[in-house]
Amino acid sequence: MRASELRKMSWNHLKGRYWMVFVAVLIVGIVLGAASSLFGLSILLAGPLYLGLAVYLLNIVETDTDGKNINLLTKGFDNVFAAFVAYILRTIFVLLWSLLLIIPGIIKSLAYSQTFFILSENPAMSPLDAIKKSQEMMKGHKMRLFLLMLSFLGWFILGALAFGIGIIFVLPYFQTTLANFYVDLRGAKKMIVHADEAEETVTA
Repeated sequence: MRASELRKMSWNHLKGRYWMVFVAVLIVGIVLGAASSLFGLSILLAGPLYLGLAVYLLNIVETDTDGKNINLLTKGFDNVFAAFVAYILRTIFVLLWSLLLIIPGIIKSLAYSQTFFILSENPAMSPLDAIKKSQEMMKGHKMRLFLLMLSFLGWFILGALAFGIGIIFVLPYFQTTLANFYVDLRGAKKMIVHADEAEETVTA
């Protein structure tokens, strides 16, 4: 799906839900901003909050929810260890690649970009496997994501011109589009049939 189509889809998802998504994104930003004054706290909270935001955003783009279930942001703390380790590993890997040159760091950042979306749908997956899965999914799609993110440059410039405050009003649109990118990349979910359900089907 092209960038323009993903943006249009995301804009439609935000109709009637924009302010709820705005509140969710703002909560994550405020908590991380406040925690940044305490370095250790920000490291502990970043992973679970990013994971919770992934859960919330996927719920927005894949259901007809009104977006009022802000409590989904706390879902990241249900898998707090995996979220924390995933954030640490992803950060370390990007930093190590960035030591070579800026470009490799950017490329790897794009490669690892789907980690929290993957974890949100696969809570039993290990953090390292989620990162590896993200790399696998992003093969041949890193430039597509880069161009999609670049297409928001004009919006962010306008937001910056509005004393910088306008940027936070662009973030719900941006984050929702990233969630739609993941769904487009992942494709339709595969139906999982449990053993007991299969047995009931055969019996019937």
